[in-house]
Amino acid sequence: MNVNKKNLARSANRNEKETCETLLSDNNITQSNTESQYFYSEFHEFESKFNPKKKKSILLAKSFMRIGEKNRAERVLHCGDYLEFAHEIYYDGVIAEKGKLHNANFCHERLCPMCIWRRTLKIYAQISKIMLNMPKDLHYLFLTLTVPNCEPDAFQDTLDRLFKSWAKFTKNKKFKNAVLGYYRVLEVTRNKRNGTYHPHFHIILAVIPSYFNGKHYIKHDEFLDMWRKAYGDERITQVDIRKIKARDKSLSETSDLADLDGFKTIEGAVSETAKYCVKDEDFIIENNKPLMDNVVKTLLFVLKGRRLVQFGGIFKDIAKQLKLDDAEDGDLVHLDEDKINGAVAQMIIRYGWRCGAYTIISQEIVKDGEIQ
Repeated sequence: MNVNKKNLARSANRNEKETCETLLSDNNITQSNTESQYFYSEFHEFESKFNPKKKKSILLAKSFMRIGEKNRAERVLHCGDYLEFAHEIYYDGVIAEKGKLHNANFCHERLCPMCIWRRTLKIYAQISKIMLNMPKDLHYLFLTLTVPNCEPDAFQDTLDRLFKSWAKFTKNKKFKNAVLGYYRVLEVTRNKRNGTYHPHFHIILAVIPSYFNGKHYIKHDEFLDMWRKAYGDERITQVDIRKIKARDKSLSETSDLADLDGFKTIEGAVSETAKYCVKDEDFIIENNKPLMDNVVKTLLFVLKGRRLVQFGGIFKDIAKQLKLDDAEDGDLVHLDEDKINGAVAQMIIRYGWRCGAYTIISQEIVKDGEIQ
């Protein structure tokens, strides 16, 4: 029996057991690599996501090698070399076009472009899941806290001060009376004109139901005064605080975080805070290797050991109830809903990075429940 890309064994008269046994006993996979690659949905994801990130990771690995970080260079160089996708096979033998990432060799380095992308998706999935389990009567605010840009040699001290100031800010009486919990992420951008760094916090605040019509409402100027005093710098002239509108169901299934407006919807605010600490375009500087190496070395040193993502209060409680793994260091393969939910069996397709592109290296049919 030959297996084509749309059908494995069509037979309305076979029962489930017979169908499954037939599928599992068939090793005669006749699809060509080219046909399979174009048929399966991950091929498009390779072109738009995996390939560009993989190529940037290789550039980072070369930078790590130049600055003497040989072990990091080796890990990043081979990050994502191996990807395994699972496609459901249904009772009529049809193979699902859409596959789910089932296994991969991600390196988990903080600056790895491949891992930054996967981590961003993971954080988005986690915070979205937490928001869905929040009490229905809460209100949400989107808060951005900034400080003046700093020179590279002052970057570490600025970050130390920033984190200490946040701890002080959350202990303010007005904050504690109004805020039930928060999700906070550090973002660092680099000014390409003058080389200064701009660290700042993006935060989602869950506030009490009576926040907007009670005595615990905090005005914009009060937020500014609270942050200015916590950081101890009168040069701070602004904070950005906005109410997040109700959930927009039309956006809840989006796959492109860039499509969401961070100041209009819950999903948008989640996408804004899901952006991981650094963007690879800030340190992948292909046309200036000495500058790239200097920026990479600075970020590697300054961010080492820091907690870049933090849940507090009710956010932390719900994350614990949902048994979510670590947002920064946890699983980068299975991102919440991406976990396999199989039917009769799965077509496991394994891809390897070869000569600047992903190609199929093997295919295997595995009975549902037997996937390792």
